[in-house]
Amino acid sequence: MKKVSILLLGLIGASLFSQSTVLHNLNHNRLMSQVVNKIGVEEMVDGEYEGSPFLEKQFLPSTIKGENGTYLLRYNIYNDELILKNEDKYFKIPKEGLDYFNIDNKYIIRLINNTYYLQSSKEKGHYVIVRKENVKFTQAKASNNAYEPNRAAKFSNNKPDYFLYNINEKSLIPFNKEELKKLFPGKTAELDQIFKKSKFKSADDFDVLLGIISN
Repeated sequence: MKKVSILLLGLIGASLFSQSTVLHNLNHNRLMSQVVNKIGVEEMVDGEYEGSPFLEKQFLPSTIKGENGTYLLRYNIYNDELILKNEDKYFKIPKEGLDYFNIDNKYIIRLINNTYYLQSSKEKGHYVIVRKENVKFTQAKASNNAYEPNRAAKFSNNKPDYFLYNINEKSLIPFNKEELKKLFPGKTAELDQIFKKSKFKSADDFDVLLGIISN
């Protein structure tokens, strides 16, 4: 059966590589090459797992702030890694120097304090709302008796954590009413009102809040 490549527990034996023709716009040794395979520690056959550790299964055309060109990138939420595909080779983006990624104009990913966050709003002043996606991995389990089926390995999406990100100070504030009221005491009434009205399910909802605290 076709092998499905999944990064589970990190890249093993990563080594630096020099620029290739395709990646000539990146500085030497900016990316790290995986010397085993895309799975990292084990192989799974189609149908032996459920869910996905990835933001999107496919590698999508993406741009990197500060670099020229378009690259095929995929974000592994479970490992918190951005992987670049070049022909049949796969490279882990190092968490240094590169901190802003536009994935197919669908997602903005920011590197903040050595962790990747997805942008959930437009920038307003020097603030933006970001979220940390969370994926849980459950190992496969063999049945203990003839009445229960085997349980496949599974990736489950957990509720993301939201933050107010201060771009200038590079600081994260938990996105909840009380924390924001402490940070913006002059906006208490307005914050009470918007948290009462909004469920914050869209970028527009977050943009309205950013308009309040930025004025």
